[in-house]
Amino acid sequence: MAHITLPENLPGIRGPMAFRPETAAPLNQLAEILLRGESTLTRGERELIGTYVSSLNDCFFCQNAHGCLAQHYLQCDMAFIDQVKRDYTVTPLSDKLKALLAIAASVQRGGKFVTAA
Repeated sequence: MAHITLPENLPGIRGPMAFRPETAAPLNQLAEILLRGESTLTRGERELIGTYVSSLNDCFFCQNAHGCLAQHYLQCDMAFIDQVKRDYTVTPLSDKLKALLAIAASVQRGGKFVTAA
C-alpha cells in the first residue's frame, strides 16, 4: 500500500492538500459537488454518510466536521449522530439511507466488498 508522510498538525483532508497544494482546488470542487450539488439526497443525508465513513476511517477531524453539519442540516442532536456511528441499523433512518450506509461501509473496506447483493 502506498504511503506518504503528512503533517500531523493538519487533520483530515488538509494534510494531503498541504502535501500537494495543486490538488487542493480540485479536491474542494469534488467535495462541493458531492456534498452540496444537485442530488436526490439531502445535504444532511450526505453529511451523515460522510460522518459514518469518517468514523470507520477513525478520523476524528472529519467525523466531527461532517457530524456537526449533519446535525445542523438534519436538526437532530449529537446523540443521534453518535448512534448512527455505533450502529446505524438500529437507528430510525429510512431504508434507503440504511442501504447507502451499508454500501458506503463496503466501499470504505475496499472495492472488492461491493457486490450486487
